Amino acid sequence: MIEAANHLPYNPQETNYTKITQEEIQREVDYWRAYKILQKMLKAGLISEEEFDKIDKLNIKTFSPMYAQLMA
Repeated sequence: MIEAANHLPYNPQETNYTKITQEEIQREVDYWRAYKILQKMLKAGLISEEEFDKIDKLNIKTFSPMYAQLMA
C-alpha cells in the first residue's frame, strides 16, 4: 500500500489549496490571544461564564478566526 502511494504523480497545479494570507494569520493569533486572556479573567473570577461567552462571541465576530468554530 505504501509503495503504491509513493508512485502517485504529484502535480501542485492540480491541487485546490488556498493560501493563508498574513492578515488571516494575524487575525487568528489576535483571536487566540484574546481568548487566553478571557480564560484567565474567568479563572480569576473577574468575569462570569455568561460574560465570557458574550465576549468570546464578539471576539469571533471581530477577528473572524478560521479555526475558532472547530475548537468550540
